[in-house]
Amino acid sequence: MNCNLEPIKREQIIAKYLSRSLSADAVEEFEGHYLGCDECFDELRVSESLAADLRSSNMAWKTNSGVSVLQFRAAAELTHAANTLDELRREVLEQADSRVIIDLGRVTKIDSAGLGQLMSCYSHLVRNQGSLKVVNPTPEIRKLLDMTGISTLIPAFSNESDAIKSFSN
Repeated sequence: MNCNLEPIKREQIIAKYLSRSLSADAVEEFEGHYLGCDECFDELRVSESLAADLRSSNMAWKTNSGVSVLQFRAAAELTHAANTLDELRREVLEQADSRVIIDLGRVTKIDSAGLGQLMSCYSHLVRNQGSLKVVNPTPEIRKLLDMTGISTLIPAFSNESDAIKSFSN
């Protein structure tokens, strides 16, 4: 490997290295060059950092009284242009518990794609004899849930304790 490869080819090799899909010989050749060349090593560190940022999640699970609660760690948008939608779907579909609360307190914007994703999560949980509730929606998001009728299927609560109590009713 050398620094004279075109940038796209270098990035492809770095991506394969980071995803551990290079052969043992290619790994040895890669490491022999990239780890000894300051310019290429810096490029590898930047790519590795970007990959880590892409993998990091803005969502965290906790359990409260036997109910799984999904919270956003930072402000989030549930819109067609946001990566958060796919992450939300994956998180809920991979969740073993069928009693789930999604905390919308940090959701700043939601569009039809976000509403559709909430409905997809709801449908998945209902198919598995569970249910979905949301907590802490902003007044705008609560109004949108009410206007679309989604709040009749996915109840919205002002706080987590009321939402948890509703699972036993």
